[in-house]
Amino acid sequence: MPRQAHPWFRRTDGWWYIKLGGKQQKLARGRKNRQAAIDRWHELMLEVVNNPPVGAGEQTVASVIDAYLDHASRELAAETHKTRTRFLQVFAEAHGFRPVKDCLPIHLTQWIDGKKEWVSDWTRATVIKIVQRAFNWAAKQRLVLANPFVGVTQRPGEARRPMTDEEFRKVIRATVRGLPKGHKRRNPRKRPTAGTRFRNVLFFLRYTGCRPSEMAALTWDAVDFEHGVIVLVHHKTSKLLRTPRPRIIQMVPEVAKLLTRIKRQETFQHANVFLSSQGKPWRRDMLALRLRRFRKKAGVPNDATMYGIRHQFGTMAVVNGVDIKTLAELMGHRSTQMTEHYCHLAAHQPHLAAAMRRAVLKRPSV
Repeated sequence: MPRQAHPWFRRTDGWWYIKLGGKQQKLARGRKNRQAAIDRWHELMLEVVNNPPVGAGEQTVASVIDAYLDHASRELAAETHKTRTRFLQVFAEAHGFRPVKDCLPIHLTQWIDGKKEWVSDWTRATVIKIVQRAFNWAAKQRLVLANPFVGVTQRPGEARRPMTDEEFRKVIRATVRGLPKGHKRRNPRKRPTAGTRFRNVLFFLRYTGCRPSEMAALTWDAVDFEHGVIVLVHHKTSKLLRTPRPRIIQMVPEVAKLLTRIKRQETFQHANVFLSSQGKPWRRDMLALRLRRFRKKAGVPNDATMYGIRHQFGTMAVVNGVDIKTLAELMGHRSTQMTEHYCHLAAHQPHLAAAMRRAVLKRPSV
C-alpha cells in the first residue's frame, strides 16, 4: 500500500510543502509554523474531496473553473488566459465550495457588489462576462445542466477614449525634457535613455495601431525589413480563428526608420525589439507606471491610456476614409464587428462639422 504524503520543510526557501495531484503546494513559511502547514494541508485535502474531477461526481464552482482554465490554456493567448485566471480564481475563493446545482444569479451579483475596489463599471462588466463564459463552456460540454449565472448584468460604463494628437504630443515632449523622477540619465552615446526608450514605444504604437501587448512581445525575427512588414505568428486572435494565420503589420517609412535606429543603438543583446532601461521586455505594469509619470508631468488627463493610442489610430483611419474591412485587417480584428466601434468614436463633433461642410459644398443658393 503506498505511503501517504506528509508535509516537509525545505531549508533552501523556508517553506513547508505537500505534494498533491503530482504538484508541489506551498503550505506555510518558517520552520516553527509546522502546525499552520498541517492545517493548510487539511484544508487542501478537503478541497480535493469537495471538488471532483471532470466527469466524476457533482461539479462544484471550483471544479468547473479548473476544467475551463485547463481547456482555455490551449485556446487563448497567454495574456488573455492570465487575465481570466486571475478573476476566476478570486471568484473560486468565494464560491468554489458551492455545488453548481445550488448556485443562483444572486451569488454572482452579491459577489460583484462586494468588490468595492473595482470602481470601474467596465471592470465589473468584464468580470461578469468572464465568469459566465466559463459556465457557458461547462454547459456546452455537458458538465453542468445549465449556466446558473445567466441574466446577471452590469452597465458597461464609458468606453476607453482615444488619446488625442495634442495629448500625445504633450507626453512626447515630457519624455524629451527629462527622465521621470528617480531615474538617472545615462550617456546617450552609450545607451538610449529611459525617456528615449519609452518615446520609441509611443511612436511605434502611434504609427502601427498595435496592441501594447503585441509591441511588448515583438521580436527581431518578426521584422522583415526587405518587404517592409512585421509578421506576428502568435497574436491575440490567432487561437480564436478557425484557420490561424499570422497578423501582418505594414511598416510605414517612419516605423522602418525607428526600428533601424533601435537596432543600431541597442546595447543589450536580446531577442525582443523594445526593452526597458533594465534591458528587459516591457510589462503592462511598467508601461502604465511610465505613462502615468510622464502624463502627470505633461498635465494630461488620467484617462489618456496606452490603449488610447490604438483607439486614436482606428478613429483617425475612419475619419480619413479607410474602409471598415481594410481597417479590421490593419488592426488585427477577427471581424469588422470590433472595428465598427471606431465609426462611433469617429462621430465626434469636429468630424461631423467637417462632414456637414463637405455635404453642403457647392450647393445652389436659395
